Amino acid sequence: MNFTAIDFETAHANFPCEIGLSRVENGQIVSSNSWLIKPACFPYMNPWNERVHGISSSKLVSANSFDDLWTELKPLIEDQIIVAHNASFDTRILRASLTYYELAFPRLDYFCSVNLSKKVWTHLDHHTLDSVCNYHGIRFNHHRAGDDAEACARICLLAFGEVGALTVDEGLSKLGIKLKPF
Repeated sequence: MNFTAIDFETAHANFPCEIGLSRVENGQIVSSNSWLIKPACFPYMNPWNERVHGISSSKLVSANSFDDLWTELKPLIEDQIIVAHNASFDTRILRASLTYYELAFPRLDYFCSVNLSKKVWTHLDHHTLDSVCNYHGIRFNHHRAGDDAEACARICLLAFGEVGALTVDEGLSKLGIKLKPF
């Protein structure tokens, strides 16, 4: 059971201001990290986004831009299975960032933990990250990328445990979910 959970927080539109990665190896979370990102729209921050995640432009003054971070991030996600809670959002932000800085897309496959949770916990009214985490008693600092990525990883491990899966492929197959190429 190996995969990497990813989460972005955004400054405005497709411009990230934080990325979180949580790595799972052999069914255990082995690392969770986050990096602040000086967005291409710096110093502008959408006020609504800033209220949600609490990351202000003053916290990003000395942060690296996405293209400067990419040499560190790329080996952590390339050739991996990636998961995100609402993967369409996080993969859109990753694609937009790579395109903006004219960086090659990494090879990776991904799936969405929202879809996973909907298949496993059908009785829940909502499958948002905070709703699923509350149901399972997972405590985290919501809307901070590192915490959200780790919460996503925990949800996936619980979901795969519910269906008795030993690998991501086995779990997704049992639930009728397909990996998508990036």
